[in-house]
Amino acid sequence: MDLNQKLSAYRDEEMEKRSRAADLADEQAKRELNSDEIAELDEIHGRIKTLQEQQRSIQSQLEIGPYSKDVNEPIGMNDKEIREFSLLKLLKAQSRDASQADRDAATLELEASRAVEQKIGQAATGCYIPTEITGDYRSVNDPVEKRDLSADVFSQAGALVGVDFRPQQLIPLLRNAMALSTAGVTMLDGLVGDVAIPRQTGAGSTTWVNTDGGAVSETNQTVGQVTLTPRTLGAFTDYTRQLRLQSSVSVENFIRQDLMTIVALEKDRAALHGSGTAGQPVGIANTTGVGTETFSTTGGPTRPEVIAMRSDLATANALAGNLNFITNSTVYGNLLSELVDAGSGQFLLNENTSTMIGRNVIESNQVAANTIFFGNWADLLMGSWGGMDILIDPYTASTTGTVRVVIFHTCDVAVRRPASFTVGS
Repeated sequence: MDLNQKLSAYRDEEMEKRSRAADLADEQAKRELNSDEIAELDEIHGRIKTLQEQQRSIQSQLEIGPYSKDVNEPIGMNDKEIREFSLLKLLKAQSRDASQADRDAATLELEASRAVEQKIGQAATGCYIPTEITGDYRSVNDPVEKRDLSADVFSQAGALVGVDFRPQQLIPLLRNAMALSTAGVTMLDGLVGDVAIPRQTGAGSTTWVNTDGGAVSETNQTVGQVTLTPRTLGAFTDYTRQLRLQSSVSVENFIRQDLMTIVALEKDRAALHGSGTAGQPVGIANTTGVGTETFSTTGGPTRPEVIAMRSDLATANALAGNLNFITNSTVYGNLLSELVDAGSGQFLLNENTSTMIGRNVIESNQVAANTIFFGNWADLLMGSWGGMDILIDPYTASTTGTVRVVIFHTCDVAVRRPASFTVGS
């Protein structure tokens, strides 16, 4: 029985119960109900309440849409298959001039893509990359990032081709640390279609009855919705024919990690500072209803100003859950040198525990200058529709033999309760 059938069955049962309750009410108008009838009426009242709650639950699930719990789960690749998975083989197999030998060589990669497609139930734009390969990099939407790699340009991928090449000693790029990976955000994976989550925005009210027989005033709750809409985040890189022919296996990690990382970092940044324009989601800093505090000094707050950020949440009854501060390295350093007061010798940020007024402080340069976030990070929703989708484009620069690799990820972010966050700057 699917959800619509269950909903119909619950509605039919509710109508039957209401009809029986009406019959008992008619009887009560004529005579006193006996104890069995009174007990039956009480049972009907409780059952109707339960049926209504079940109907509301099903209606909410239908609004959210179908969910595939295993979309982002591993497809079952063993360690040997993970080690042998080759992005370059996949590029060659998907290129316009691919031979049968190229496709045969990429049997593992193509089968892995088909396995992900079966889990998702949706065809890839190009080929899917399984979770075992992408790791924990999950992502959201911003302008497409671009970098061309060429074997004969040293500062690009040419540094990966050469005599006495030491691939195991590749020096990684210094990047921002992820801000939200340890903050405790709520991940919604395996989504299909738009998501609408009901949210109560106002409570009912009570009244005192000041006269015997007086009536209680009617009261209504107010509700709204938190929505997540599929948004596409992408990046592309061009790989020359010479690079594909010359480069060693170490370029696999270079390609894979670079594309996955830039997508993951942009999703992380957009969750904090997304503008809501040009395809970006609305980040916390631009969400209506989020608290704000203005610091008297650029680059770091005083203890009273930090306490004011805490008070924003406490006043809104939101001081609970995964409470953390997140700020950039400059502000973090300033907090380490900010004295609590002139004579205590204590600093606002405890260097040993990375805590401030009893709450963890996460350091990440994903945060804009002179800015601190504080909040219950469980109230930040990060939705993902499937995994990473990779498309091989051999046509855009076909005259040079260059292949363009485009990676897509569909996702969105939303704040469940704006009062759970405050931003100081």
